[in-house]
Amino acid sequence: MVNIHFQDWGKNRPKKHYNRIHEMRIFELIFSNKLSELGIKLGKFENIIVYCLADPNKRMSYEENHALQAISVSIPYDFMDFLNLDSANAKFQAFAYLVHTYIKPILERYSTLPQLTVSECVEKALEQIIKQNYEAVFLVGKTPKKSPDRKKLAILKGIHRLEGFQLRCEVYNEKGLKIMDQILVRDVGNEIVYSRYLGTLKWENDHHIVVKSSSSNWLVEIHVED
Repeated sequence: MVNIHFQDWGKNRPKKHYNRIHEMRIFELIFSNKLSELGIKLGKFENIIVYCLADPNKRMSYEENHALQAISVSIPYDFMDFLNLDSANAKFQAFAYLVHTYIKPILERYSTLPQLTVSECVEKALEQIIKQNYEAVFLVGKTPKKSPDRKKLAILKGIHRLEGFQLRCEVYNEKGLKIMDQILVRDVGNEIVYSRYLGTLKWENDHHIVVKSSSSNWLVEIHVED
């Protein structure tokens, strides 16, 4: 598994800035997952951690951290430039620029695959972000699950976008019509943060659902109308 993560290493940031750092994470996740799926490996390393120094006088540099199985990369880029862009497409283009400029050379250096193959994999991984419409949607709690009377179907869905994460519960009747769509959680778009809400969905009866975390005390009860 290849994990790529950009970190803001600039100084004197406004407080509200730190509530938005997560916005790049969805790009990183889709890109990293696709690279791994395509067979990209970095030898003894699994992580590329990129520190954005926000200093145009700096040059790209990197070092190996064998203890963390990570390649640490320092770059002059200012993370604020990414956050200040006004559309998802513009942010994707900025991410693609960072990948081509700083990540691709690292992949080519450490992968055992030919450079041409690595280059093709990078493009496919970037294309995957567009194919997924800049989001990751996944089922939670081994859903769909039918109600005890078998007439309703509940789905617990995680949605990770640039803006953040949502955990939603959708319920469908026996005709396949959606009768409920409730947002249970809104949080930042970081899988380590929102993992505390991921767990199980259980029908207590035909009108009562309990969604419960597998790793914390969080739970929510949902009343379902016919």
